[in-house]
Amino acid sequence: MGRQVIQCANVFFSPTGTTRRVVKGVSQGLAMRPRNVDLTMPGARTTPVSLEKDELLLLASPVHGGRLPKVVRETFGRLPGGRRPAVAVVVYGNRAYDDALLELYDLCLAKGYEVVGAAAFVGEHSYSHVLGKNRPDPADDELARRFGLAVRQTLLTDRCLSEKPLLLKASRPYRPLWEKRPLAPATSRRCAGCLSCVKHCPAGAFVDGDPRRIDRDKCLLCAACIKLCPERAKSIDDDDFCDDMAALAAANLERKEPATFLP
Repeated sequence: MGRQVIQCANVFFSPTGTTRRVVKGVSQGLAMRPRNVDLTMPGARTTPVSLEKDELLLLASPVHGGRLPKVVRETFGRLPGGRRPAVAVVVYGNRAYDDALLELYDLCLAKGYEVVGAAAFVGEHSYSHVLGKNRPDPADDELARRFGLAVRQTLLTDRCLSEKPLLLKASRPYRPLWEKRPLAPATSRRCAGCLSCVKHCPAGAFVDGDPRRIDRDKCLLCAACIKLCPERAKSIDDDDFCDDMAALAAANLERKEPATFLP
């Protein structure tokens, strides 16, 4: 018989909400008592995360340039270690997840966790309304639920999970880190001053709570303010950036499907 795990700690970073939705689907499949640890906002990342004994740890992050975002590497790196089951999940914008899932998997192993499942799901690209449009969609939700169910079955049947490394589609050394450009979203006249952007900024990058003033050094270019603005008043208006995104979208219009890995 495998182990009986009745509670899951869902630890995630999700500026635009897509990673949060995937976590919800996986958690439904796990059918365990969920405990959400949302590390998206700055205040949530200042308090150490505590984990219960024998609690399954579901770690989830978006992909930035084929790697984990810097804020995720730093925040997840401060999680307590110890032998416990873990699931690694990344969400990418229909281009490629490259080495991000392997990076998260290696982080789990370095902490002493037994990785009982890993997956890469698709969400609408942070900088595009075309790449991965409206994803996760209901089909993705169902695949996330099925993945969670498969992980649950693995926990119930396997004894020596640590002896069964996952064969992920990636390689070491990782691809170079994505270098954030010295940019920040601009605000158009459509801004209604609702402050939704200020409220949901994971970096606290708005100067003095002004929706039109963004500290470029603090900005993560996560696009939360762009995606969540009800007036669509935010955009990145740099010509080179827009040209790169147009080319990226044109080359990746074909729908990509989630990839899952089990022992």
